[in-house]
Amino acid sequence: MARDHARIRLDMWTDDDFTDLTSPAQWLYMHLISSGGMSYAGVTDWRPARIAGASVELTANDVEMIAQELESGDYVVIDRATEECLVRSFVKHDGFMDKWNMAAAFCSAWTSVSSKALRGVAVHELKRLQKDNPEWKTWDRDDVRQVLTKRAITSGTAREMTQPNPTVRPTDRGDE
Repeated sequence: MARDHARIRLDMWTDDDFTDLTSPAQWLYMHLISSGGMSYAGVTDWRPARIAGASVELTANDVEMIAQELESGDYVVIDRATEECLVRSFVKHDGFMDKWNMAAAFCSAWTSVSSKALRGVAVHELKRLQKDNPEWKTWDRDDVRQVLTKRAITSGTAREMTQPNPTVRPTDRGDE
């Protein structure tokens, strides 16, 4: 089921973490959450040249440099090998997991994610959502219970499992 609109939380403009981002990082975040390719699992294609094409002055390298800010701020996890990007809090903020059929859409989308790292982060975030909202009936769905049995991976661990941002020098990452 393809998405035809995006929920944009208005309170992000009063969130100190979000407003501390540079305007290019805010733009990239908004682009990612409103892209037509965003799945119900919070995963979209990571193709910097294609993303850059949405703006007249950006290059693929610019997109990667901007992405570094979102990666270091834990907004996104990118698996460059599978060309996928997970917006970490998408499922939480989009607010559809409490709806029976939308939970099925999440599970279907989750099975389509190629990256083991991103699938693991999605499970981790789903478990956090379940902990915060144990009363939701969707936790009783067989497909949701099945996803919740899968390996949960923190975003930090996922970043260690994936290729680093090519615009970051090893000394910027703390590597020797």
